[in-house]
Amino acid sequence: MTPKHSNLLTRHGSQCAVLIGALLLTGPFCTALAQTSLPIPQLSSDTEVATAGFYRLSWQTPEADDIQLQEADNPRFADAALRYQGPDDASVISGKPNGTWYYRARVIDDQQTGPWSEAVKVTVAHHPLSRALMFFTLGVVVFVATLLMVISGTKRGRSDGQ
Repeated sequence: MTPKHSNLLTRHGSQCAVLIGALLLTGPFCTALAQTSLPIPQLSSDTEVATAGFYRLSWQTPEADDIQLQEADNPRFADAALRYQGPDDASVISGKPNGTWYYRARVIDDQQTGPWSEAVKVTVAHHPLSRALMFFTLGVVVFVATLLMVISGTKRGRSDGQ
C-alpha cells in the first residue's frame, strides 16, 4: 500500500467503518438478526405413522405468541401451505390421503417473524379396505351368534317353565 493510500485510510477509516456497519445492519444480516429474537417452537407429533385417520401436532414456545404451521408433501417445503395460524398450542390434522407429510412452525408477532422449527414428518397409512371388511364381517358373526344364543335361551326358559 502506498503512503498516499495509507494516509487516506487513516483519515477516513472511522467513516468507512461506520458506512460498512450501516450497510451490514440494513441488509440481509439485519433481517436475520431480527428473526432470531423470537423463539423457535418445539414442534412434535403424537405419532410417526398415522393409521387412525387423524394425528395431533403440538408445539411449545416460552412465550404466548401466535404460531404459523406450514404443511408440505416434500421435505424442502416447496409449494407449502399455511395449515394453521393463531395462539393455540396444538392442531389435530385429519382427512389426509395416504402419503408422507411434513410440518414446521414459527412464532410471529406484529413486527417480526421467527425462524422455522425443525421439520416433523408424519406418514399417513390408512388401514386397508380388506381389513375393515374383515372386522365388519367378524362383528356380524359375533352379533348373529349372540342373537341366536339369546333366542335359544329364551325358548329353553319358556319350555322349562311350563
